Amino acid sequence: MIHFMSPYLLALIPIVLGMLFVATRRRKSYGHTQVDSQKNLRTLSLISKVPVLCLAGFLTLLCLAMARPTLPEARSTKVIESRDFMIAVDVSGSMDTDIADPNQKAMAGGNTPQTDADGKPIKTTRLTVARKAIEQFVPTRQGDRIGLIYFDDEAYFSWPLTTDLNLISERNLLTGKYTGGGTNFDGPDEAGFTKMGPLQASINHYKELGQAKTKVIIMVTDGEASIKPERLQQLLDQLKADNIKVYVLGVAEGWVNNSSSTQDLRKLSELSGGKVLVVGDASAMQAGFDEINKLEKSSVEVETTPFFRDIYEYFVIAALLLALIFAVT
Repeated sequence: MIHFMSPYLLALIPIVLGMLFVATRRRKSYGHTQVDSQKNLRTLSLISKVPVLCLAGFLTLLCLAMARPTLPEARSTKVIESRDFMIAVDVSGSMDTDIADPNQKAMAGGNTPQTDADGKPIKTTRLTVARKAIEQFVPTRQGDRIGLIYFDDEAYFSWPLTTDLNLISERNLLTGKYTGGGTNFDGPDEAGFTKMGPLQASINHYKELGQAKTKVIIMVTDGEASIKPERLQQLLDQLKADNIKVYVLGVAEGWVNNSSSTQDLRKLSELSGGKVLVVGDASAMQAGFDEINKLEKSSVEVETTPFFRDIYEYFVIAALLLALIFAVT
């Protein structure tokens, strides 16, 4: 099936054909002196229309060529040895708070004052630290598949599981463009709260596309939200049933001080077989990454990126042929 790289240019076709139609209708005809030898000549209306039909075809084919027609090559699959990771990034309102922990601030470059284009100082927030933590984590996952989710009071899918780590890194550059709302770790629940949290969203995505034996959810958050005990148990049951571990890249002082606000997520992480890695603690983060690297890889079938072959030159050639016929006729 033909795919157009610039489909909006197809809108030119009805425009140019409409202009051509108006031009032919407005063209004046001139009478010629009739002589006896011309009185009984037959006229073929179809032949008289050949020039304008060729011109219409020429303009249409040029518009199609400008829209960059392509043909998709056959898709193929390959089998790789991989682990599956879903990164869930907290973009709630609390993540826009200035970072106070000196180690995390240094990691994010906050100890060096920076200004924007207007000369105003750029503050170093928890979300800035989260973005830097992801920048460190993603390159260590060569050969693995990664998906990306943002969440506040509900989860938003940014990208499904993929082996294209550069794409995930590019998406991560957008982290921090939006913040707001509350923090929802455990939704939905039986009490009527219907918004999907990052844990359930990741579990559901693994059920749909997860193939690897090792599945990990990486929570990048300040951890300032509770999880109801009954819901925590439900989530744990699902995590263990699908062999999913939860690791936390803990941002902000709550994880450094082991505050009460972070205990629910810490408990879920440890009971799932994962652990909390405090961002800014270089040795602890490296040890955590090394531990993750030891997790088992398994065979995963992935679809290679389809290749589109340009065929616009065939439309150009056909247009030139019609232009030649138009010139001759």
